[in-house]
Amino acid sequence: MIRTYTLLILFLLTSACLKAQNLREKIAYNACEQLDSIQKVKVLNDSIIRNSITHALARVMTEGTAEEKKIICTVTGIRQLLKETFEVMPSACYPVRRFLVEKKRTEFYKFSDNEKANLHFDAGNDFLKSQNYKKAIKAFKSAIKLDKSFVYAIDHLAVAYRRQMNFKKAIKYYKQSLSIFPEGDVALLNIAVSYTFLMDNNKALECYNQLMFLYPNEAEGYFGSAKIRFRNSDYSKALDHLFIAHSIYADTHSDYIKDSTKLFEIMYVQLKEENKLDLVKAKAKEHNVQINVE
Repeated sequence: MIRTYTLLILFLLTSACLKAQNLREKIAYNACEQLDSIQKVKVLNDSIIRNSITHALARVMTEGTAEEKKIICTVTGIRQLLKETFEVMPSACYPVRRFLVEKKRTEFYKFSDNEKANLHFDAGNDFLKSQNYKKAIKAFKSAIKLDKSFVYAIDHLAVAYRRQMNFKKAIKYYKQSLSIFPEGDVALLNIAVSYTFLMDNNKALECYNQLMFLYPNEAEGYFGSAKIRFRNSDYSKALDHLFIAHSIYADTHSDYIKDSTKLFEIMYVQLKEENKLDLVKAKAKEHNVQINVE
């Protein structure tokens, strides 16, 4: 009997937590819709984000279900819900995610406040250009020793190791960069490439997925994902992501469109051999991409 009561209590607590979680996400999505509707807002800030959450909460309080209203019937409940909703906004709302990423990019993608560190960094770049990787590595390490949060120097140190084909060391320093700036697109892209060279497709795909999530309007995450998924015979997703990357390259007049065209040609030959051209046609139509399929 005691076990039955214990299970019942656990079920009720879990149910209440799930309802609160669902309500938090509902408010977040409502707040995001409001941010999208504010056309004049060109630059977000914490105040605008918090105001959108407050308005979304008020809307749920008036239009929500009885159960939802019960969760937010106290001042403590409202404060807790506002706090939790603000925390999930980056994952639920792209404009907020973009705002926070750009805010952190400004903070970390810059030269060091330590001038000596900058001198070592500049020297490292000169050595990197002349392909003197040993001296470049030494210079970048000297810069990092003076400024342990110098993301530019850490990324370039990883680049030097990568050009030496020392992918394990490159990954070590890209991880160090990401521990400081987890949303860094330079480190995310290059660590994915390094994992690809080591044939670690799963970890490479994790990084490409993160790039697509953080930078949905940029092609690199989609293109990298397409290559890995094609290698894994996940043809449907591979085509999805390749066509998205190709469209972005076309819209931005990027020279990398040659790469997406080449990858498509490789995919086309493989899928033709496997009698899966119907999938190619369907995906091309879905993404409004014109192709000539025999």
